[in-house]
Amino acid sequence: MDIATVSQAAASIAATGAVSGLAEDAARSFVQRIRDRIRSIFAGDERSTDALEGAIANPDDESQVSELASALAYYARKNEEFARQLSEWARHHAAAGVTQNVKAGRDAYVSGRDMTVYPRPAD
Repeated sequence: MDIATVSQAAASIAATGAVSGLAEDAARSFVQRIRDRIRSIFAGDERSTDALEGAIANPDDESQVSELASALAYYARKNEEFARQLSEWARHHAAAGVTQNVKAGRDAYVSGRDMTVYPRPAD
């Protein structure tokens, strides 16, 4: 993945705390470690630190999260190790997939692509 993509994913994790594939306590701890690492990278850069804190305070504000993503991308371009960490974090942001269980006596239609359901022809 490119730096912009992983930065956006990492910003989303840092802002919302949303990760996949981890139990609640593990997810909370993981997100806190990410936030702490970002704070250490941003040390001395008030604008970037404000972007992080703003995104955490307002995770639904896309402009706040985008500003954080821009700051993350800037530092990732300067620091290869940090770029690798962002990439690792982004893998936890990827959707784990959707599992759909359908139990029906009859007339069940399930599709992974086209969810259009047509009426059954009259008998």
